[in-house]
Amino acid sequence: MIAEAVELPRAKRGLSDEAMRALEGLSRLPENEWQAVQLWLSTFYRFQLEWLLDFNRFSLILKSRQIGCSHTIAAASVLWAMLGETTTIISLGQREADEVLDKASKHAQALAKLGSQWAVAKRAKSKELELTSGGRIMSLPNSSAGRSFSGNVILDEVAYYDHPEEVWDGAGGTALHGYRIRVLSTPNGAGDFWYGLWTDPKQHQGYKKHMVTLDDAIGDGMPVNIEDCWKLARGDGRVFGQLFRCEFINNAQQYIPSEAIYGCVVADTYSYEGICYAGMDLGRVNDRTELVILKRDYRGIRWMQYAESCKRTAYEDIERLAALAFSPTWNVKRLCIDATGMGAFPAERLQKKFGRSRVEPVTFTSASKEDLATGLYSAFTEQTIRIPQNDKLLLTDLCSIRRIVTSAGNVRYDAPQTDDGHGDRAWALSLALHACSGPDRRRHEA
Repeated sequence: MIAEAVELPRAKRGLSDEAMRALEGLSRLPENEWQAVQLWLSTFYRFQLEWLLDFNRFSLILKSRQIGCSHTIAAASVLWAMLGETTTIISLGQREADEVLDKASKHAQALAKLGSQWAVAKRAKSKELELTSGGRIMSLPNSSAGRSFSGNVILDEVAYYDHPEEVWDGAGGTALHGYRIRVLSTPNGAGDFWYGLWTDPKQHQGYKKHMVTLDDAIGDGMPVNIEDCWKLARGDGRVFGQLFRCEFINNAQQYIPSEAIYGCVVADTYSYEGICYAGMDLGRVNDRTELVILKRDYRGIRWMQYAESCKRTAYEDIERLAALAFSPTWNVKRLCIDATGMGAFPAERLQKKFGRSRVEPVTFTSASKEDLATGLYSAFTEQTIRIPQNDKLLLTDLCSIRRIVTSAGNVRYDAPQTDDGHGDRAWALSLALHACSGPDRRRHEA
């Protein structure tokens, strides 16, 4: 029996009937080739074997990060090359393309060591591997669009391509005349090319669909460090869902769920014990300058104590708000202030006046705003913050923040520009939360 011939020590569940039929077909290979393939296949997890043994012409794979996808698609290209087929793998960039071809070369070497004659490399170039079987593997960046080649096509991480429609037009044409096409990716927001292809029945009609989450991979026996995965998601539950659970984040929706925000709303936020921290977002043009003061209690709950808006950005107003934060009333341990652009000068002056250890400038970049937004998200979803129910301005600002994925695949966090500002009080709150995360918090509370 084929099922007995190929032992799957890592698989927790049996293979599909379709995969078993593919194995039946491979068993007709010459004996030395079949024996080598059997041993080689035994090194893959069950979900990877489902991909490897998929000989449908058209297939889609919606998958988690960190589950060996590049390893498996490189293996598929080698298996097809053993059968004399040519496959072009389109990767995100040249580095990724080189890495996939290197993986394919290692698979071919492993098969050759197991006794395969067909998998022996006949010619290896920087972008191409040819086996003695006559099959070839080419790996190219998505900027090439995969044009001018005939054969099977694998589009890897298509949701992150610069211009996926152009790649699709170019590479898809090479898959005509009976060749296979594989399209696979982790989600990268709702509404893009990959989202439409996966969710629209008209677009994926006739395609075999595979979906593998991180939980599925773990269930099949793959060892995964969950803590590392959460670090990659920056502790953001929705980003974790997109990266590892095949969930498409709708970028048109607000970033922090309303239920999480209103779950932290209370009638009275005044706290008699704890240490105060503050954040100040500086206004630009019509935006407001905002001061927010939090008090962190011994349990780690951050209670909003005070907030004040100023429509102007004159230094006198900025200094007055800072002086209030450092006054005996609040005596904040740290003030984090927006030092972007015109904010650099007042931030420097406040450092000189109140001390560099107590005033921390924060320049808004894509990375720093992601950190601040993630801190906000975590505080509300983990219910470690309390805000007053009568601060309608703050509630509106918090609901206005959006996580936006650009056409180039970059992520930014922003809020719509309105007559009331640009999410300014929410960003001031995020700076106050950032102030709570510094080393002196641990020292004072030790």
